Amino acid sequence: MQRLREEGFSSDVNPDEGWQEHFEVIYRRDEKISFANGETVVIFTRIPELNERILRQTSESVVNLYRAKKPIDKLLSVLQSTTIYHCLVTENEQPHNELLNQFITRGGGATFIPVVMVPAINQVLYPSLEERVGTVRPRIEYLQYLLNERRDAVNMHKGTVQAFYISMAVLAVVLVAIVFSAFA
Repeated sequence: MQRLREEGFSSDVNPDEGWQEHFEVIYRRDEKISFANGETVVIFTRIPELNERILRQTSESVVNLYRAKKPIDKLLSVLQSTTIYHCLVTENEQPHNELLNQFITRGGGATFIPVVMVPAINQVLYPSLEERVGTVRPRIEYLQYLLNERRDAVNMHKGTVQAFYISMAVLAVVLVAIVFSAFA
């Protein structure tokens, strides 16, 4: 959590208290992606036991909470400018091997990425990087950087901005083709 503060994240929880007194601690940082505003949110939630139902419910509810609500935000939602890392911290000592890829959720400008942490046995379980490309992989790599599991910083929004500009270029070509065919 110290690393999150060093990277510019803030929380309502006093750093001297520690997070053991709280069921959930949320860290957030505002982001500026091209001309869109967004934020990166890291949620640590203590849970006694983890199962598929909990993973499914959290992925759906958290994305709905951070989904774009204003019309301008909905228009810019193609940039997926809000990233939510939900770190489910289990209190048992059981190793986990769930496939987390199926719980990655994108919608309304928000990208939800679940992570399972088992502090008792020093295990951190991320979604699989081999199967994910595009805009999700850099986000997972960025979280690994935040958790000191990667040395190099990662620009998690680079692919998103590139995809947006490519989409704009394709749209411009289509519009030119429509205008050209209307006058030809």
